[in-house]
Amino acid sequence: MSLQNELEFIFTEEIYSLPPPVLIILSKPWKDLTEDELNTLSRMLQAVKLNLASVQVIIKKEFSVDEFSVLSPKRILAFGSVFKSSSTMYETLSIGETSIIVSESLDKLDDAKKKSLWIALKIMFTL
Repeated sequence: MSLQNELEFIFTEEIYSLPPPVLIILSKPWKDLTEDELNTLSRMLQAVKLNLASVQVIIKKEFSVDEFSVLSPKRILAFGSVFKSSSTMYETLSIGETSIIVSESLDKLDDAKKKSLWIALKIMFTL
């Protein structure tokens, strides 16, 4: 029996079943984000009942879902990073059990793009 199976057998109560964190993919380093960009990200996460402490942040210019199989994310939000499998933006995409929303970088989000992103976030987080 593998260690993962043993742990699932030992801790069967729902309290021990932690959902995988949301994965945030940014196209530029964290230290290069402006205060406005960080505020935009924080507000978006708060709107879906999350915060920066409850997500994983990775910096990549382009990505595929397979790269993150070890993290097993159920939800991926990409800002400015190119999704290799699709060029669709501001829509919830499903690849296997993973939901993905690709958006332009945080500094390029105007009001119209934020509205489109919000619609996709409501679908992803069933709000």
